[in-house]
Amino acid sequence: MRVSRSAPQARCATIVLSNSRTLALRARAASNRLALTLLVCAVAGCSKHAAAPEPERRTVHCARVETTDVTDALELRGTVAPLPDRDAQVAPQVAGRIVQLLAREGDRVTVGQPVARVDNSVLVDQASEAQASLEKTRAERRNADATHARTERVFEHGIAARQEVDDAATRAATALAAENEAEAVSKRARRQVERATVRSPIAGVVVRLLRRPGELVDGTPATPVVEVADPSQLELVSDATASDLVRIAKGAHADLTVAALASMRWAGTVVAVSPAVDRATGLGTIRVAIALGSGARPPIGALGTARVVIGSARAATVVPKPALRGGVGVDADVVVCGGDGVAHLRHVRRGAEAGDKVEAAPLSAGELVALDPLAIADGDPIEIAK
Repeated sequence: MRVSRSAPQARCATIVLSNSRTLALRARAASNRLALTLLVCAVAGCSKHAAAPEPERRTVHCARVETTDVTDALELRGTVAPLPDRDAQVAPQVAGRIVQLLAREGDRVTVGQPVARVDNSVLVDQASEAQASLEKTRAERRNADATHARTERVFEHGIAARQEVDDAATRAATALAAENEAEAVSKRARRQVERATVRSPIAGVVVRLLRRPGELVDGTPATPVVEVADPSQLELVSDATASDLVRIAKGAHADLTVAALASMRWAGTVVAVSPAVDRATGLGTIRVAIALGSGARPPIGALGTARVVIGSARAATVVPKPALRGGVGVDADVVVCGGDGVAHLRHVRRGAEAGDKVEAAPLSAGELVALDPLAIADGDPIEIAK
């Protein structure tokens, strides 16, 4: 028997059926999304465990550490100068105005040659006055001598008293003393006139003009006019600390360079080491004689460096100078080209030099060090250039 449904029941059944289908579709979509998510995660997990690409290796030029003999040395920096007694700043001995320069830079001068003149008009007047005073005292002395002689003759005839003779003798002696004094004043005035002409005390070359015509001088060493030096023998004069003074001995050999002539080299010998240091600066002086040849000569006053040998030869490990980087004083670094294909930064102690190489310890002979260490970091993968 068929049971008939009413219209409301039919609609409810349709709605339930439709909702069931919707829920089923939503469940299926959620399941698909979950599967997709799991697939993506699985792929991502696999990618994490995949091998990372190998980093790019840097091609490096390396040099081998060698063993050679080196000699310890100290570097002194100073200035080129003539011998201490062959250099003079010439100053006038009288005050006044410079009226003439008789020498120029580079001129050769002899001992006593005039190099400048100071206005001497006042000095000439003083010399003339002194000469006139001398002539006056000479006349007075002659008159006193004549009076004394006449009094002596009168006394011998018994006409004059002994007192008159003594007085005449006193006046004659006084006149002689006055004459001597006036003569000394006259000579001093003439010397002052002569001193207005400035003369070179040594033979050499005018290396500097310190005053110009028209400038004033005060007659003391504080106002020199020219500097004269003998360039036939030169030295490097350097200030050194007490620790360096005690390590350098007179007679030690040295190699010298001058910044102005970078391609030139000179041999040298230590000729003087200060036995004391200045209390204010703590420095002493070391003088190194320069063996001048027939080639170019270093200019006086130029800055130079002397590498003074302070020990005997010894064996040491050396590297090319470009292999060292950074550091202050003896501290430096090198980059070792490891056999594992990795750069290894190593701290070393900079030591003596041997030509274009420098001592670096501690390193072992045969190791390879990078020649361009500034471009490489510790741990960088490298490939040694063939």
